[in-house]
Amino acid sequence: MSLSIKQRAQLRAKGIVVRIEYGNGSVKCSTPQGERYFAAGDLAQIAKTGFFDKVMAWMRGVA
Repeated sequence: MSLSIKQRAQLRAKGIVVRIEYGNGSVKCSTPQGERYFAAGDLAQIAKTGFFDKVMAWMRGVA
């Protein structure tokens, strides 16, 4: 599973920078706490924008 550009941007906004995607489904990322490994499926779930995120973006005039 490969993360899309949109998912990578949403993760970056949450402080997670994708460094390397491995073929076995694990992903090496940089977080404020340091380097971490995640499952690609977990990152896809983290990248999903929730209702609250959309409301806050609308309030700021982004959406």
